[in-house]
Formats: sequence, structure tokens, C-alpha cells
Amino acid sequence: MHCQILNVNHLVLNYYYLMNSPLLNFILLARTAKDSTSFDPSMLYLILALVGIFLLVLLLVFTRARLYPLLKLGYIRILYGRFSYEFLEFFKENNLRNPHNNCIKDEISMHFFTFYKPKKSALFFQTETKIEFGDIPFLTFYKKLTKIKGEPECINVSRFNTTRVKLVGYNEELQNMKMKSFFYFMEEQFVMGEYHFIDINKIKTADILAPLAVKYLKGESVQTDNFYITDPLGDKINYENNGFSITVRYFFRGDNNINQILDSVFGNVNDNGETLIRTMKHEELLNRF
Repeated sequence: MHCQILNVNHLVLNYYYLMNSPLLNFILLARTAKDSTSFDPSMLYLILALVGIFLLVLLLVFTRARLYPLLKLGYIRILYGRFSYEFLEFFKENNLRNPHNNCIKDEISMHFFTFYKPKKSALFFQTETKIEFGDIPFLTFYKKLTKIKGEPECINVSRFNTTRVKLVGYNEELQNMKMKSFFYFMEEQFVMGEYHFIDINKIKTADILAPLAVKYLKGESVQTDNFYITDPLGDKINYENNGFSITVRYFFRGDNNINQILDSVFGNVNDNGETLIRTMKHEELLNRF
């Protein structure tokens, strides 16, 4: 009996020491702290958002050289259209290949230059008939032309001093003869037209000369490879057969502002051709594809 009482006292004493030991207190405190901790998802979302922003900034830094031009090109295309001067000039400024076909391989200025410095072998005629380029009146705006003929199949652009110049072309047939019709615009107004026949081996020159002679020269026969026709208003036609192709150009001279611009570039070629040279250099850069 006495031994049992001692054992009970011993157990009580051990329990007392155990309940007041530092180890138990530490375990209880640690468990309480663990049980009181709860998961907060908003903190995880914040971390993910910060990481995403950081990665986006890095992406923009390394791709801005390409991303910005693409965004600018898209803006230009929506605002002006893919056949606009602004659209084509973008490719020149960024040294990119023009997405459209070129109408001509030489400079636009040389096609106007023909009327300012004729060849010595050229003949000159006068006509009483008003010169017209098909059914498209001179000074027609570019947008109206595209409504009539649709989107062009080729295009070139240039500047005469500060004036924007655009050339657009279409593949056509004239009495079963394949040709290209070109329309030259200055500040969006039609000022010169051109028929260009390439495969002259399959073309009889008489089939081209005869209609010109009948309409403008009262049927007078023309036996030359280069001649000019001028009407009472000063508009002109130039016919040229260089042995490789035949070109018939129709040049409008009925607008004083346009005449002043063209004369400032081409009118002094016999005395001082610096303006023309600068224009041609600019065209060479502008049409570098």
C-alpha cells in the first residue's frame, strides 16, 4: 500500500515537471503559430502580376526596333491605304522591299523630261483637236481613277522638289495588242498618261500610228520614230519607237500651278540641270527596292 502511494506521487510529480518543461512550451507555441497561419491567394496573384509586367517590359525593350515599325505601318495602311504615297515612302525610309510591282525601271522624271528636251531627230506637228488620254480626263483625282479602273497593278513614287508624284499602271489590250497604260499624278491629280507597248515584234507600228494620224493629223501619214503633236491649249503627245518598245505619252499643260512646278525642275535643263539632277538622285533612293 505504501509502495502504491509512492508510485502515484511519482507519476504526479513527473506530470507536473512535464507540463512545465520548456520543450513542451516550445512545441505548443510552434503548433499554435502553425495552426493560426492561413493561405492568402491575393499575394500570389500580385507576385505573378509583377513577374508578368517585368517580362513584358523585357519583351518590349528587345523587340521595339521591329514592333514599332509594324505598328506604324499598320496605322499608315488603315489611314491612307496600301497604294498611298505614305505607304510606299515608309518602305523607302526603312530600307525595305516595296510590296508592289514597279511600273518602270527608270526614273519618273525622265518621262516628263522627254517634253522639255526632244531629240534632234524628232518631228513636230500641230492639231486642231483637243488632246485626250482615253476616257480619263486630265486633273482626275487618284481616288476617282481607282473607282473607275480598280486597284493598280504597279506603282512608283517620287518627288519633284516638295511635290509628291505618283505613277500607277494597268495591263490592258488595245485592238488585241498587249500594252500597259500609265497614269502620272502630281499631288493626287492626273497630269500625264502613257501607253507602253513592249512586245513590238508582234505589233505593226501602222496599227498605232494610223489612229493618231486620223484623230489628230487629219490622216496625214507619219513616217518617223519620234514626233510631237501639240493642240491649241498646249497639251502634247509624244510618240517614240526606240527599237525595243513603243511609247505614246499625253502631256497636260492646262494648269498654271502644275506648269510652274514642272518648269522649275525641267525648264532650265539646257542652262543648269542641278534641279533635275537632285530630283533624279532622290528618285533613285526612293525607288530602291
